[in-house]
Amino acid sequence: MDGRQVRELVRFGLVGGFNAGTYFGGYTLLVVLGVPYLLAALAAFFVSASIGYWLHEHWTFRGRAPSLRGWLSWLAAQGGATGLNLVLLAVLVDGFGLGSIVAQAVLLPVTPVVTYVIGRRWVFSRAEA
Repeated sequence: MDGRQVRELVRFGLVGGFNAGTYFGGYTLLVVLGVPYLLAALAAFFVSASIGYWLHEHWTFRGRAPSLRGWLSWLAAQGGATGLNLVLLAVLVDGFGLGSIVAQAVLLPVTPVVTYVIGRRWVFSRAEA
């Protein structure tokens, strides 16, 4: 792994952390305002993943070609990674008897790794070197 890839991973992590905060803050605000929690979760996911797409396209991967296709691909990648996390969580909790918090802690790297690989290969454009 060269220095360029390390910097890209750091940017990816920073955007991911920002998006986690955006998601949680938006979710919390909507719930406090009386929005049902599942609708609040869906809305917060949509907003945070959309912001994440824009930040990753322009900053993380330094592309210059945001597109509707890229944005929808990113939403699908995020949704797929979240679905994978939920399946694995159920396997660890119900199949192996791990506590739900411990199981989620074990799975913390799953979503970022999956979305990084998918994003880097199939979602984001790249600036010309």
